[in-house]
Amino acid sequence: MKTVHVALQERSYDIYIGRGLLDRAGKVLAQQDLSKRAVVVSSAGILSVQGSRLLNSLRRANFSIEVVTSVEGERFKTLATVQSLCRKLAKARVDRKTLLIALGGGVIGDIVGFVAASYLRGVPYVQVPTTLLAQIDSSIGGKTGVNLAEGKNLIGAFYQPRAVIVDPSALLTLPRREFHSGIYEAIKYGVIRKAALFDLVDQHNGYFPEEHQTALERMIVECVALKAEIVSQDEREGRLRMILNFGHTIGHALEAATHYRLLTHGEAIGHGMIMATQLARRLGKISDPDARRIEEVVHGISQLPSIYKLSWKRILLPLLADKKFVGQRLNFVLPRKIGRVEIQETTQEAVEETVRSYLRSEANRSLS
Repeated sequence: MKTVHVALQERSYDIYIGRGLLDRAGKVLAQQDLSKRAVVVSSAGILSVQGSRLLNSLRRANFSIEVVTSVEGERFKTLATVQSLCRKLAKARVDRKTLLIALGGGVIGDIVGFVAASYLRGVPYVQVPTTLLAQIDSSIGGKTGVNLAEGKNLIGAFYQPRAVIVDPSALLTLPRREFHSGIYEAIKYGVIRKAALFDLVDQHNGYFPEEHQTALERMIVECVALKAEIVSQDEREGRLRMILNFGHTIGHALEAATHYRLLTHGEAIGHGMIMATQLARRLGKISDPDARRIEEVVHGISQLPSIYKLSWKRILLPLLADKKFVGQRLNFVLPRKIGRVEIQETTQEAVEETVRSYLRSEANRSLS
């Protein structure tokens, strides 16, 4: 087991990473200063695949546990779902010491984190992510929240978990498309901070079969360590943490514009990273060879669902709701080279030109 520390003074916590940790989660959590009463929140599908491993480990560690089911899927990441969960907690007479445990992907983690921040004005919670995207990104850093029709993650709170338990073996049952969704986030980390990590993903072409679990675990640890380092320095996204939004500004707008149905989160970020790279090239911020390599590696993971039917206007509306938009200018994360990015104030016109050009290329690709 490897441990990565997130240093946030009284809000500090550890991220535990290791194969088989789901079967030892109860033992790990029993060593924390936490209540032995726990409510596990997950979806029916995840519980059927991974639930028994976590629940049995909690029972062996003498936790008193209850299970609450929730819906899974980005389009259900809403205030209505939050209200439904809070009412279930009220019926279960959850108090301020009761431990909530989020078992699932990024949607479950975001919702449970926001519920934990809000219910009784704050209850402790733990993240147990079961998707690659959640293991390397969304479960870490305390960003919690839900979507509105106007845009993604517009309602939320910074609320840190007490611990994060990452078991790479849980990914062996993950559908290939969902696994690739997480690989796009790994590419993001390589572009923004560590060229060697980018090379590792490129070397495996995003494919880590069972015999390559050591390489997969190394990739997970490196991504987790990078995010923990950034969050420890900038918990509330004052400046440095904004680099984690590479590909996300347009990516989030794509998700909202397609009503969270066409693209997985990672696929939307894949499109977003390519467009951010093309914008950087347009502005003279990155060399052509580096820009081409980023695009080639993103396209090499899997075939991204085409977005050629979208119009700029459909993308613009959620983009304008993005919290990084101020006036008619947007703070955009642009790659300078593989391993380094900068935050650049960019005009709406420059973004529009880039997006329109990309949509034309998507249309041409769909016809070929």
